[in-house]
Amino acid sequence: MPLVVGIPPVILNLIQEGVLERAFHDALYPKLQFRAEALAEEWPANIGTEMFMTRPGLLTPVTEPLPVGTDPVPQQLSYEQWSASLKRYSGTIDTHMPTSVVSNANLFLSNINQLGLQAGQSVNRLPRNALFKSYLSGQTLTTAAIAAVDTQIQVASCNGFFDVILLGTNARPEPVSPTRPLPITIGVGGGAVQVNVIGVAPVDASDPYGPGTLFLDAAVGAVFPPRTPVRSAYAPRVVRAGGGASIDAITGADIFTFQLIINAMSILRSNNVPPHSDGFYHCHMSPLSNAQIFSDVAWQRVHTGTPDHIRYKEGWIGQIARNAFFENNEIPNQSNSGALTPTGANAQYARGIGGEVVNEGGVEIGRLIMTGKGSIYEKYLDEMKYVTEAGMQGKVGEFDVVQNGIQVGTERIRLYLRSPQDRLGDIVSSTWSISTDFPVPSDISGGSGPERYKRAVVIEHAL
Repeated sequence: MPLVVGIPPVILNLIQEGVLERAFHDALYPKLQFRAEALAEEWPANIGTEMFMTRPGLLTPVTEPLPVGTDPVPQQLSYEQWSASLKRYSGTIDTHMPTSVVSNANLFLSNINQLGLQAGQSVNRLPRNALFKSYLSGQTLTTAAIAAVDTQIQVASCNGFFDVILLGTNARPEPVSPTRPLPITIGVGGGAVQVNVIGVAPVDASDPYGPGTLFLDAAVGAVFPPRTPVRSAYAPRVVRAGGGASIDAITGADIFTFQLIINAMSILRSNNVPPHSDGFYHCHMSPLSNAQIFSDVAWQRVHTGTPDHIRYKEGWIGQIARNAFFENNEIPNQSNSGALTPTGANAQYARGIGGEVVNEGGVEIGRLIMTGKGSIYEKYLDEMKYVTEAGMQGKVGEFDVVQNGIQVGTERIRLYLRSPQDRLGDIVSSTWSISTDFPVPSDISGGSGPERYKRAVVIEHAL
């Protein structure tokens, strides 16, 4: 008589009914690189769930002599702040132990392994999304035509337009308002107009970075068609193939080139951004971006006469021009960047990165990000501090996960194996959790330009 144990239908086929190989094989799994960019700092206990970090601005250099008989004039330092908000992330899975005992392989160990993979990939995407949301902020396109009398405009992304730091006025980012206006430019070239944003209303209140309405302090005073570029006065620099003013300017022919690397690196150096502790700036790129550079004429000329160079033997950039390149197939694209929202006939906004991943011409946008030291932090709380003298019903440990021969980084992620709570003692719950945040520091008080974020640069091209 067969054993009846209430087996979930989804795993009925795992019970041996014929001859099956007694193993689960590795699934395709991306390389995880973004979390390694973050400088990890422990969250002190008993200080609340929000922390503000403060950065003083530089005093202007003195290049004129002091007039005879006068005292130096007292100077006022400017400050800026950015915040970290402690949040908890978690995933869980139940294992029906009678099923695990009679199935063809150990479901309990397999479930824990898959849970560890989920934890590693989740905690990798958190810093990825934080970096791209910050370094794509303050630049978007309109989604509807603008009339001269309009005092509000519809945009594809509110990212970078809902709060502002005005040096000498507020150190901490505050929502835009009539007393905290955000200067923006609508359009490009001689026909562009400058106005101020005094309010923002996203279409989806749960996604303040998404499509929405910008409210202005005055009428636009000019007519603009849909998909007109809109740029904040404090938007970070973006290096774009073809040199256009927005992603809509990118065509299928605007591929990744060697010159884009030099341009991005020059921006970091001009902003006085130090390299990482290994002496290099770090550039994260997808395998598709890497493939494109080998068709670039300038790249080919650099390697003329060196067909046996390691770069051509391995088909990989490696290190060049004080940059270390990392193959990262978690670079955002339309399949891994969260829910998509149409923002035009072809354009698509991705919730995960607060920006569009497909432009109005239907071109999927490839992105790289080049970072310097201090571009992102990880503020974490040791979850072992949650355990009291009362103990717990189960065991606490850490993951040790290897997939396709690669160690999956799960540092500071807690694994909790809860003892069965059902009456038969059949269901074991496995849960991972981490209490953390990945704040991206601003540098608006730095003297090298008005950009709010200066420690990384995004490169955009056609895929």
